[in-house]
Amino acid sequence: LYTLYLIPSNFATVAHPLYIFPSSSNTFVTMTTAHQLRAAAEAELQKHSPSASKIIDAEALCQEAEEAFKALSTLLGEHEWFFGVEKPGMFDAGVFAYTHLLLDETLGWRENRMGVFVGSLENLVRHRERILREYFPGEA
Repeated sequence: LYTLYLIPSNFATVAHPLYIFPSSSNTFVTMTTAHQLRAAAEAELQKHSPSASKIIDAEALCQEAEEAFKALSTLLGEHEWFFGVEKPGMFDAGVFAYTHLLLDETLGWRENRMGVFVGSLENLVRHRERILREYFPGEA
């Protein structure tokens, strides 16, 4: 949420083309949609803010995300799919939803600390590539 909606350069180059522009050609509608998306992302992140002031601490948020991705990497280990199953399941799909978005260089990310970090976790990168090859062959 933070990377996509609250970093202004990413919001302009990634969120706008994906979510704002397709919603309407009316300037007022797109402005309202943009405001609502950013406000919803901020509200969601504030729910989990440890500070009483509800200020979003970007550094702490990024560190927590890095810890979560490290944990996912450890959980996957050397398996092809999470939990060592033969075919990917819902958990694999959920992880892919995040890793693919962060690792997709065609989206035009301007600031992508999380993408760089996930890119350093080779088993998560390979996991994403396997799903792309198997389920999205035209995009692999």
